[in-house]
Amino acid sequence: MQTRRARVHPSPVPVSIVRSISVFAALAAPLQLAAQQERVATHLITHNQISIARPASALWPYIVDPSAWKQGNRLAHISGPVGETGELFAAVSMTGAKDPDYYVQNVELTANHRRTIKIVGRDHALIGFAAFTLTESNDTTVVSYDVFSETLIPLARARQTTGEALAESERMARESSSRRFDSELAMLKKLAEGR
Repeated sequence: MQTRRARVHPSPVPVSIVRSISVFAALAAPLQLAAQQERVATHLITHNQISIARPASALWPYIVDPSAWKQGNRLAHISGPVGETGELFAAVSMTGAKDPDYYVQNVELTANHRRTIKIVGRDHALIGFAAFTLTESNDTTVVSYDVFSETLIPLARARQTTGEALAESERMARESSSRRFDSELAMLKKLAEGR
């Protein structure tokens, strides 16, 4: 007589647990995908301001069209209502390059108070925002210029550099940009005050 071993079958898993596992797996999948898709960026966040002995209404035209005092790329109108929310500009290099370096769009305009612009790359990916804010008191206006932007670092380059090197690059860009923005605001003051 042969003896047969009894087969032990695992007890069935309750349906509620199977559903919970399935839901968890469905929710975890995007997180796993996100973890696989590294994203490395440097950030430029600056806050600059200057006090100008002029009313905000006298400064507003310089804010709407900063070409007389801002350095770097010139803004060329592309579309949208001129001087209003929605106006789109190409940021054109002074070197005469054919394609714009990036695009700028007015996203907030409150006359004599605030102009906020959105900055997007040639691929139309968001780079960041910049805002000019005018705060007037007794015919003197404090002009603030705040920039919030991000530059994505290609993964191949990011893998070849250290976190410390990226942080140092970010610090140097912030310091250089802040000095430039201070210089630009000083030029605005000189123009507006007629000095």
